[in-house]
Amino acid sequence: MKSVEVCTAQDEPVLRERLEARLTPLVLRGLVAQWPAVHRGREGETAICDYLGQFDRGHLVVATKTRAAARGVMGYNESLTDFSFVKARMSLGEFIANLKAFLPVHGAPAIAAQCAKVSEVIPGFSEENRLQALPGVVPNFWLGNALTVPVHHDHPYNVACVVAGRRRFTLFAPEQVSNLYIGPLEHTPSGAPISVVHPQSPDLTRYPRYREALASASVAELEPGDALYIPPLWYHQVEALEKVNLLINYWWPVQGQPQLPSPAATLMQAIQVLNALPAAQREAWAALFNHYVVQRELDSSAHIPEPWRGALARRS
Repeated sequence: MKSVEVCTAQDEPVLRERLEARLTPLVLRGLVAQWPAVHRGREGETAICDYLGQFDRGHLVVATKTRAAARGVMGYNESLTDFSFVKARMSLGEFIANLKAFLPVHGAPAIAAQCAKVSEVIPGFSEENRLQALPGVVPNFWLGNALTVPVHHDHPYNVACVVAGRRRFTLFAPEQVSNLYIGPLEHTPSGAPISVVHPQSPDLTRYPRYREALASASVAELEPGDALYIPPLWYHQVEALEKVNLLINYWWPVQGQPQLPSPAATLMQAIQVLNALPAAQREAWAALFNHYVVQRELDSSAHIPEPWRGALARRS
């Protein structure tokens, strides 16, 4: 695999504009290295837990714990009939107590408190650990031990900041979707559809096209203080590599027309409607979508007077 491009980043207002103009991921080395939380996390495995504890106000988090057969992967079981983990709601303090208790246990299950709102669960954290480049964007935190989240994608822009521990991201361009064996669109672990291929030992006999996806993949290794920019719809697998890991991420939306349905909702409706048609009609609709929606080379409205282009008018 090739490595993701790396730059030494400064936390400044122009960073957001620079990132939104990029089409590929970028490692932002040292972006949040100055955060007090990063300095505290370097003091030892439990130091970041103690630091977070001072902001805890008893708000509940959703905690996941993988089953033994999952080998630390938060995905589906081998037969794709159930998830490989269980969930429970508990306070952050209870979760941290579990995390500390598992530290000396060999072969401990993978656990994580995922996608918790910083402003709700640890209010005050953002006052001490600010990202000036993204004012007004509410961050989320992901705390746990050595856990792997299989290949998935997000719709917004994403900056993921490693605060404690180390993370490895494996990234795939959106056009690799047909090689990634994405699972159910509705029955998902946490909202985003994920690949059913086991990330640690992919069965290339069962999933042969995954080999092509791997050949195209890029990887990013992040230390505390580093961040990764992930463009919208880029697929990524995330591995937390230490016994205690904390990641803070920022999602912000792609600008569009707020009165229109989201692209994800539009896709789901198209799938539900068009999959009910005969194959020949689906092919015909695919041609229309390619012509009117994708518009890669041809402007489908160039021959129409501008005042009459309506929905065909190009917006970018």
